[in-house]
Amino acid sequence: MQRFLSIALALVIGLTMSLDANAKRFGGGKSMGSAPSHQTSQMAPSAGAAGVGGAAATAGAAGAAAKAGGASRWLGPLAGIAAGGLLASLFMGGGFHGMQFFDILIMAIIAFVIFRFIASRRRKQQEHMAPAGAPYQREAFEQPAQPQNAIFGGSAPVAPRREINAPAWFNEERFLEAARSHFMALQQHWDANEMDKIAEFVTPQMLQFLRQERASEGDGFQSTYIDNLHVQLDGLDDRADKTIATLTFSGVAKNSRFDQGEAFSESWNMERPQGENQPWLVAGIRQNG
Repeated sequence: MQRFLSIALALVIGLTMSLDANAKRFGGGKSMGSAPSHQTSQMAPSAGAAGVGGAAATAGAAGAAAKAGGASRWLGPLAGIAAGGLLASLFMGGGFHGMQFFDILIMAIIAFVIFRFIASRRRKQQEHMAPAGAPYQREAFEQPAQPQNAIFGGSAPVAPRREINAPAWFNEERFLEAARSHFMALQQHWDANEMDKIAEFVTPQMLQFLRQERASEGDGFQSTYIDNLHVQLDGLDDRADKTIATLTFSGVAKNSRFDQGEAFSESWNMERPQGENQPWLVAGIRQNG
């Protein structure tokens, strides 16, 4: 019985950590592509826009993540080493001596249950991130709305010196809601290594950078969780050939629900060709600090 429990423990640790240890955000958390045209201002979302906890909770989460982020990144490798050491001790100490077919069958069942649990947890996370009652769609970005004087955040302080040269059809509130959904959708496609779907959201040049970065992380499925996501429009410029926008995203990225994660802030360079029903495409990403 003791031998069996040791084997089961090693299997659980190895399978769990191998899936979560090396997960990274969309783009690998790197700067790439065309740099955004506008400066990034300090994020200052209102309690309503924050979704969970408001600005004070975000600051607390970011501080905790900054302190614990470094340690949490080492949990996976350390656990993997521990699991490897446990298996080595079993091999060297004769822990597998006399193993029967029934033992192997039980181990296979345990592995299957673990994989099913992780897959179920991932599905629940995707359902939690998706807007209630509606899957991610491109139409929110593509279809111009009637002009409105919507200001993101309501009671939140307006970012200083924003450069907003918007066309008549632009709706800032709707644009920010769609940006939030697209951020989550791209993270899901990145985790699943679905580059064909990512190609619908980015420029061809940006896609080449992303393909190289994702290939460097391997073909396996990743698991990334984004908490306290805030979106802010830093600037918008309506030019003769295209409309350019700079969006800043901030939040906490986690490899699993059990770690405290790491705070991030990055700005996206968004481009939209002139014409009706044209899509907004990600042309570049800049890490802020």
